[in-house]
Amino acid sequence: MENKTVRHSLLDASDEVAGATAGLAASWSRSREAGLQPHVTMSDAMLDATALRLLREANEQLITVALPELENLYCQIAGTNSAVLLADANGVILERQGDPAFRERSQSVALRPGACWGEADRGTNAIGLALTEGRCASVHGAEHFLACNTFLTCAATPIRNAAGTIVGLLDVSGDQPARQLHALGLVRMGARMIENRMLMAEFPDAFYLRFHARPELVGTLGEGIAVISASGHLLAMNAVAHAHFKTARAGTPITDYFELSGDLLASLFGHLVPIKTTYGLLVHALVAGKDKPLTPFIVPEIKPPLKQIDESFAELQVGDFRIAEAGRRALRVVEQNIPVLIEGETGTGKEWLVRAVHKRSSRSDKPLITVNCAAIPETLAEAELFGYTPGAFTGANRDGAPGRLVEADGGILFLDEVGDMPLELQTRLLRVLQEREVVPVGGTTPRPVNFLLLSATHQHLASLVEEGRFRSDLFYRLCGLNISLPPLRQRGDLRALIQRMVAEIDPGVLVSKAAMGQLLAHHWPGNLRELDNVLRTAMALRSSANQLDVADLPMPANRQPTLKSRESELMADAIARHGGNFSAAARELGVSRSTLYRRLQSADLKMREKPVS
Repeated sequence: MENKTVRHSLLDASDEVAGATAGLAASWSRSREAGLQPHVTMSDAMLDATALRLLREANEQLITVALPELENLYCQIAGTNSAVLLADANGVILERQGDPAFRERSQSVALRPGACWGEADRGTNAIGLALTEGRCASVHGAEHFLACNTFLTCAATPIRNAAGTIVGLLDVSGDQPARQLHALGLVRMGARMIENRMLMAEFPDAFYLRFHARPELVGTLGEGIAVISASGHLLAMNAVAHAHFKTARAGTPITDYFELSGDLLASLFGHLVPIKTTYGLLVHALVAGKDKPLTPFIVPEIKPPLKQIDESFAELQVGDFRIAEAGRRALRVVEQNIPVLIEGETGTGKEWLVRAVHKRSSRSDKPLITVNCAAIPETLAEAELFGYTPGAFTGANRDGAPGRLVEADGGILFLDEVGDMPLELQTRLLRVLQEREVVPVGGTTPRPVNFLLLSATHQHLASLVEEGRFRSDLFYRLCGLNISLPPLRQRGDLRALIQRMVAEIDPGVLVSKAAMGQLLAHHWPGNLRELDNVLRTAMALRSSANQLDVADLPMPANRQPTLKSRESELMADAIARHGGNFSAAARELGVSRSTLYRRLQSADLKMREKPVS
């Protein structure tokens, strides 16, 4: 519904208006109850200079903490005919930073310090709606109650202190014809930054346990922060941490929320360490604060935590035992210097599994060297893998290069997309794996190498061997243990996996039933990689602060597999699992061998049967 049509419906006092922002009809109703009229401009909801000065003094800490973020946000929107506003807990504007071109028109509706933009004073607007309903709010154009404000598009969100009380609001307003979808995301991020700064300003002598399920996101706006006293008791949490621990209370021991000992918590000072919450989620955490130990809960001597092997592989799965079992088997085998070959569709998590195995292995403090066999130019492949001597070829580094296999010495070598390795290179690699020494290009002196070996491919390597596209002797060198990762559409923990991935981005967001239904029904040809991209895009575009809905999903029209394509997939998978043994595959599928042959021909599946010895 067009914005003007929405306004006509709101003017008619409709209870529900199709196409309108959530809560808009109720806000218009409250504006009427406050005695406001859509076509009468309010001019008296302004503080004089003295009252504004006193109000600013009363909100000095909020202003001091928020000003850097106002400046940062303005840098993001500069030149868009917009302004960034900071308001107090009653909706009175305290600070404004905006484009000069927008100033004159915004002054005509008192969008400036000293003006109160609560619903009772200026009707439906983003600041008033966010303040009244205690949530992020966006009001665009004709959705504003007062006609004089309909040229504005605004997005606002509350700022809360450690106790969860609203102490202010952050708003982005502009003179733009279209709703700015990114504005709501900007103010949400800005408010979270301000809240984190306020938390640390409130407890300057405390310690801050910062955590996230993904190690690279510790230190970002998505991290949880738990404020801890010197005795190891919780003082406060930020909004992200509260979303993890909804019943958390100040004064309770931090061990009520994290599986920690004094020694382990001491080891977190400046070091990222995996720990578990008391409800079983594996997170990565570090402690920041004053340069002194916590006492008496924390022992003065900082000791590194003992290495513990987590065989749940919780970062890879949320209940699909096959993933955890694949990780356990790979870890046990590779530790005995037996090579592991991981097969699975593109995006099923082969590289993630390798990283998880490396993290738990006895060589976790040694390098994990990844070689993408499909990405190396054939002309440079030997030099890339085996290294080269100074002056070995035109354009070579004058000091030479060690090569990826030498770099992996002492650690783990991961050959990704090994099925795409050229035959000539396969021959040289086989020799290295047999003799465990590398001769660089242009050199004659071999160098011993010692590494554990994992390989991965999206292809069925045994079939490539049969077709003569992959050396059989190299295949058996790589395949001490063959692990097959299931595609995402076949995983039993898909629902829980979606919920966890959303929580890792923003733990306060729920997935609607309709959105979850569409996500579960999607075929996911790109598997985990596609799911991760879809969820991150959807979370960035979502219209609601607290819920992910169908309209937010950027997926193309869902391509449901047909019954025939599903049957073909099942037959191909069964044959692959049994190494080309059609009789064994037929028994698993519950059909005769002749029926399997007939259906393969009908589906035009060109699969070779491996002779049974």
